[in-house]
Amino acid sequence: MSIESLLGSPYIWLIVAAAAALVEMVSVSLITVWFVVGALVSFFIAFFGGPAWLQLVAFLVVSLACLALLRPVILKYRKQGQSHEPTLVGKNAVVVEEVNNDAMTGRVETPDRVSWTALSADDSIIGVGEQVRITDQKSIKLYVERI
Repeated sequence: MSIESLLGSPYIWLIVAAAAALVEMVSVSLITVWFVVGALVSFFIAFFGGPAWLQLVAFLVVSLACLALLRPVILKYRKQGQSHEPTLVGKNAVVVEEVNNDAMTGRVETPDRVSWTALSADDSIIGVGEQVRITDQKSIKLYVERI
């Protein structure tokens, strides 16, 4: 089977573009989206009567160039747009349930009136009503120490 017969219709490139777009929607990796661009360029070359070898070369060159040149830029700007959860480290809180690592108990309330699970940073027991400073945060657990 020759390249000419395989690429007999320009619409084969639309099928390639649709397949690459479908893969990109599932993976969201910003890799196959560039093959969509390459396939669309090849579609237009084929639509206007370009030879099969030019369609293939254009597909590969455009796809790989976009992948190499544009993907890093897009990833950089996508990371800049991500918001980071503000940290509570360094802030003060009040113990509302005794902090006892051995008993696996402990809750503190931050100034914004949010209650958090708390662990003692130095394994000491901290009583209700005591002021503490948050030394670390791991997900929804705060590590605290007496002020």
